[in-house]
Amino acid sequence: MTRARFQLMFVTALFVLSAGHEASGQATAVLFRYLPEGASLSSSVITNNVEEGPFLDPVEFAARNPGGWGMTAPSTAEFESDQSTIRSQETESFSQPLGPQFSMEIWFRGQESGQTSTLFSNRVDSSEGFTVGLSGDVPYFEFAIQGATYRLLADQPVATETNVWIAATLKYWQGTLTLRLFVDGVSQSEQSVSVSIPSPYTFAHPVMIGSTASGDPANPSLAGTFTGHIFAASVKAYEVPEEYVTSGVPHDGGPYFGLPSYHDYDLDDQRLPADLRIQSSPVEIKKRFFLPYANDLYIPQGTASRVESTEDGSTPFVYVSYYHRTRLGTIGLQHSIVAEINAETGTVRRAFRLMGQLSHSHVGGVAYSHGALYISSESILERYPLPEWEPSNPQKYLDLEADPDGTIQTPSKASFVSAFQDTLWVGDYRTSSDVAPYLFAHALDEQGRPNPTPSHRFPLPRRIQGVDLIDGPRGTVVVLSRNRTSTTAELLRYRREDLSSSFLVNPDSVIIMPHGIEDLSFFPDGSLWTNSESGTDYYQRKSSGAWSSFYPFVYSIPASSVLGSPMPTSSEHIPVKANLDVDVFPNPFNDTLSIFLKSQHTEAVSVYIFDVLGRRIATLAENTLSSRPLEFQWDATRVPAGAYFTLIQSGKNRIVTPIVRAE
Repeated sequence: MTRARFQLMFVTALFVLSAGHEASGQATAVLFRYLPEGASLSSSVITNNVEEGPFLDPVEFAARNPGGWGMTAPSTAEFESDQSTIRSQETESFSQPLGPQFSMEIWFRGQESGQTSTLFSNRVDSSEGFTVGLSGDVPYFEFAIQGATYRLLADQPVATETNVWIAATLKYWQGTLTLRLFVDGVSQSEQSVSVSIPSPYTFAHPVMIGSTASGDPANPSLAGTFTGHIFAASVKAYEVPEEYVTSGVPHDGGPYFGLPSYHDYDLDDQRLPADLRIQSSPVEIKKRFFLPYANDLYIPQGTASRVESTEDGSTPFVYVSYYHRTRLGTIGLQHSIVAEINAETGTVRRAFRLMGQLSHSHVGGVAYSHGALYISSESILERYPLPEWEPSNPQKYLDLEADPDGTIQTPSKASFVSAFQDTLWVGDYRTSSDVAPYLFAHALDEQGRPNPTPSHRFPLPRRIQGVDLIDGPRGTVVVLSRNRTSTTAELLRYRREDLSSSFLVNPDSVIIMPHGIEDLSFFPDGSLWTNSESGTDYYQRKSSGAWSSFYPFVYSIPASSVLGSPMPTSSEHIPVKANLDVDVFPNPFNDTLSIFLKSQHTEAVSVYIFDVLGRRIATLAENTLSSRPLEFQWDATRVPAGAYFTLIQSGKNRIVTPIVRAE
């Protein structure tokens, strides 16, 4: 059993076992939550000399001021003196039948250097409980129980006037107590000790923020210890999964610094918390960062990459294009944007608002070449020259104007685009109900402007979301992405020299990926970047049909996962009769199977489907005469899942292909 599955089962059991033990109507999974100006989503608190209100960082002004880009300014609680305190109003204790299992998180911004302060705690004097705080600006986590105090320290101090996310987890299981500390998605310290903790364990209230408490727990005396801003704080009755606490923070200026705010359900809502719905990846992940601007109602689509050279070295960047969509499904209320993300740290350096013809488009793809971003959507390719980064005058939010001579119409729907060897590769996303999709190649001139006449055209499988190419050990590799089912996605790998201009070819390799996959982009080291729209606000929050899958990241997989297996030569392909090319796709399939044929001679073709008992159950073609490529589709909705065969006969050739209808 995987750790993620066990964690899910444990929390589900906790919901059941803890029924009737809730404090003041709170959901069992959330023991305490504080959101400034979020009374309907917060636990009841008592504040003193704390000013709540929107916090507008000057860096964020262009995007988050009332007349700006339409993004949301987060709210904070400002602590200004030792009289600034917050504590929970509830003092009722909470019982955990299996022993302590907690996750504490706080999002803050300090204003004074050298602070030694309590940020978050449920300890009154020297009572048992937890404390998350700063010691000379160094984050720490303490847990006191049975007369012992266990303490973890971070590796280094945090800077003032900088947004910081501290997470701490505590888990007791079979005589072992494990404590872990994280800062901005980076593991800092871990400790495991053998100890016997009788069950049930009692989590005590009140909970204090930015304050120390003494005296009577029912009515403690508080003293402020922190100077700065608190954006949010929460205690959960479970250990959050690895994927949540070890993923990079984009610091996009929005709520939770870019972490998903989908855990802002009502406190009495019993649905499974969002962080527990993050799925583990079926493929090795090299880098993983939370997608920025998801809390601002943007949905990611395109992915591009670039390595920027400077006098001090080089910095890799990944670009993600977004369109705006409200929870009700309304689109076009805000400009489409592109985020420039440091591929080492995951932080947003700049965000660009598109001001050209595609300013409010779906922005299905983005590519980088010749000092410009190329946006694809609505059968249009549009070139946006990218301004150079100026360290002496950094600006985070910029409007991008389109190159009037760099816009072309393309025969493609332009659902996605990538740049490779002075060529833009543009492709279609099409379903089985639409015409067949293609991949088009548009050459770039010396100024980086695309030729409107494609130099190549290749048939594509249906439902493709992205493409990119790279020179591998044995030739140029083409990789396509698509969502395979409602929970998984895949990469299809091809040799460039094997692509045909007239018929589909089979991929030489298929790699299973997290669901929600979008566009693709290779870095020179062979790592492949993409993003997942499954973690966006619209697909997680909409009133009906919310996606069950959840992978809210921009991420990369290592070159070994894409290019590591041997690339077969042409002679290693499964042999097909010389005068008949066949592609059966997808396989396995769900409801509809597509069969593509190309005959080099004009001959009658018959296409049949058989079950494993040898019974013919479908006739798709019989003695059909054509010298052009043919496409047939089998609607298998009326037959059960299982194994079948296609039999294709043309002249003296008989080709049998095993197929599988999935559940």
